[in-house]
Amino acid sequence: TRLAFISSSRDHKDAWLRVADAATGEVREVLHEHSATQVGDASMPEDLWKVLPATNEVIWWSERDNWTQLYLYDLARGALKTRITSGEGNVTRLVRVDEKARQVWFTMNGHEPGRDPYFQHFYRVGFDGKGLTLLTPDVGNHSVSLSPDGAYFTDTWSTPDTPPVTVLRDAAGKVVLPLE
Repeated sequence: TRLAFISSSRDHKDAWLRVADAATGEVREVLHEHSATQVGDASMPEDLWKVLPATNEVIWWSERDNWTQLYLYDLARGALKTRITSGEGNVTRLVRVDEKARQVWFTMNGHEPGRDPYFQHFYRVGFDGKGLTLLTPDVGNHSVSLSPDGAYFTDTWSTPDTPPVTVLRDAAGKVVLPLE
């Protein structure tokens, strides 16, 4: 009955999360992001937000502290409920959201101190921002693929001088089986 979408200004300095009523066509603005340079990238970060209809909430990205972070908002009022991620580094992709357990799995660059800031790692955290867990601890750039039930994921990682390594990990990040 409702459709959520992002629209942006032609110069990509503004982005709006809007919700349309399918029956009436009425469109309501929920959130607005502005940047002096550019919000997100030219294609807009389509995998950095998710509407949670059961709880009338939305997980939304923002660059308000110069890093791309995740926030939980009330979808009806557009009011901030809590910050989900924090610290240095940019969240790059929302991989999985478990509404029942109120946890989110995501990739992030530049969060691990002393590591190449371009290396991407995989994390899990609660909607309340507590319990941040690094699921791919090896030093390198990680590409992950999660099983449909979230119980396992493949992790392929490498560095400029380390060839790709692929392993199967459980939901806690423990290596179950080397694959390659």
